[in-house]
Amino acid sequence: MALIALYSLLVLCLLGIIITYGLYPLWQILFPGKSHPILEINSNAQLVTVIFAAYNEQDVIEEKIRSIYHSSYPNELIEVWIGSDKSTDATEEIITRLQLEFKTLHLYISSGRSGKAAIMNILAKKAGGDIFIATDANIIFDHHTITELVKYYSNVNVGAVAGNLSYEKENISSGTSKNEHFYLNIENRIKQTESNKYGFCLGMEGGLYSIRRELWSEIPPHTFMEDFFQTIQVFDQGYDIVFNEFALGFEDVSTSLKEEFNRKIRISIGNFQNLRRFRKLAMNKPFPFGLVFLFHKILRWLTPHLFILSSLLILCTPIALPYLMLISAVVFAQIIWVRFFPPGPFTYFCAMNLALFIGYIRFLRGVTSSVWQPTKRKQNES
Repeated sequence: MALIALYSLLVLCLLGIIITYGLYPLWQILFPGKSHPILEINSNAQLVTVIFAAYNEQDVIEEKIRSIYHSSYPNELIEVWIGSDKSTDATEEIITRLQLEFKTLHLYISSGRSGKAAIMNILAKKAGGDIFIATDANIIFDHHTITELVKYYSNVNVGAVAGNLSYEKENISSGTSKNEHFYLNIENRIKQTESNKYGFCLGMEGGLYSIRRELWSEIPPHTFMEDFFQTIQVFDQGYDIVFNEFALGFEDVSTSLKEEFNRKIRISIGNFQNLRRFRKLAMNKPFPFGLVFLFHKILRWLTPHLFILSSLLILCTPIALPYLMLISAVVFAQIIWVRFFPPGPFTYFCAMNLALFIGYIRFLRGVTSSVWQPTKRKQNES
């Protein structure tokens, strides 16, 4: 009986990994559902406020601001609020200079490092728009980005719109950038089909989404993944969340495995913060939200735990010695590979799951600050 229980638990662990990385994405891609209707921007256009936090973004901040105002959406209906989290480079000087050119560009300067969540809460109170567009300093807008993020609000059931982040193709050169580009493409496909079939995508990308002003929720202190927090808050209030593939934002993809690893640790901390906040909601609304949350997010976040548990279970079986030899060989091969070659998909997968687990450990220790160091911009690493 004990052996049957052991093997059953082992199968469940392995099945959890297979579902989140194989069966669920395959199901969504093969059965994408009915696309949202193509809408034209309504004549009663609304005032839009673009808000984002910035810390030492001198390399990208001017391009970012100009991309916002170079828009098919009426410029007189666009305002921008940027919160500088006590930048120490030329970020604030560049914004101040551009304020002479763009009269609806506003700058808030924090008195000390406070983190993105705190900055965004302050900007949301200062913003005057009916629609907020939350973004990041390094996300460059397309000519039609704002129009595409706003047009679905002619439907009163829509509470938020998720944009479509894409990496600049000329920067996709290293192993890390190629792997991250592939992952992002699959993730966007899944979000699109979730939006088509269930009326929500889980969740919006923090670098590019819009939300009705009245649905914006104050972000709890020390929150890392505020985009997922806002996603669930909108869903819980009964509104649809549309993924719009035409609302494009372009990002300079990370080419450094180290930089991407550190970013994934921050993301992991935020993931487990949100799992603690919303696990009860998943149980109270088991379908479709609970199942989508489980298959798309929770099992992915718990993949390192499932691997560790399944390994411990295997050590209690007759194949323990061959398994240890296999794992040792894989670890050794990975060390050699990373030393001499660009990170391949398997290396990337292992590194990102290690980052997930490290983020979980830091989450358990307690999060007392969400102050961040942005990923290096304009990288040229392998």
